[in-house]
Amino acid sequence: MKYIFVWIMIIATAYGFGQDRVPQVPMDPPKFDLDQYQFGMLERGPKWTPGTTPETQKIQEGHMANMKRMAEVGKLVAAGPMAGNGDLRGIFVFKASSLKEAESLAAQDPAILAGRLKLRLMNWWAPKGIGVRLLAEIKSNPNPKYTMAPYYLAFLKKGPDWTATSSPETQRLQTAHLWDIRRKLDAGNYVSAGPLESDVQLGIFVIAAESVEQAMTIAQSDPAVKAGRLVIEMHTWYVAREVWQ
Repeated sequence: MKYIFVWIMIIATAYGFGQDRVPQVPMDPPKFDLDQYQFGMLERGPKWTPGTTPETQKIQEGHMANMKRMAEVGKLVAAGPMAGNGDLRGIFVFKASSLKEAESLAAQDPAILAGRLKLRLMNWWAPKGIGVRLLAEIKSNPNPKYTMAPYYLAFLKKGPDWTATSSPETQRLQTAHLWDIRRKLDAGNYVSAGPLESDVQLGIFVIAAESVEQAMTIAQSDPAVKAGRLVIEMHTWYVAREVWQ
């Protein structure tokens, strides 16, 4: 697939923009080599209970085994738990043919079958190659070595000054927003980023930082966030470093 402007079209439609002051940026938008993934948010289900029992331990073991199975067949490219004790418990990133296929794969998860977890899936456009090297290692080595590490997952939501109105000024802000993402991807501040097909979470930054405070500083320097068009909801996500290599 050649370089495409899918991101531009999706964000322009989903975000809307409008602000008087826009940073000076190139007039042409940057290029992103994007691919389509299925982004899954694992949340507490109706049968969620705190603590550990022999039954919940058995379910958790089955949950881990199912993740390994999905990775071995090349469909689950990233996964890991969230820090803290909120309703959002973990993230699955699939490279499946469709949302339906990803949902079918996840439906076999013992934690979902037991009602301890529920999965919310949406399409995600992000840079190509997520998890490719790690999946190759998994296929050749039944016990691959990888390092779980904290990354910071910034969900982009509609801000107080969000509107769907488009104008030359809003388009310039949109271009500034995209160039900021491009530069942070190139600098390694973001290990991935892209829009979601969702009315609630409009996009994602996956941030490499030393702390949640540093991650928030990086995300909040985005022109669209500074302009009040978008706001950040930040979570700490534990995922293998090798996913982004």
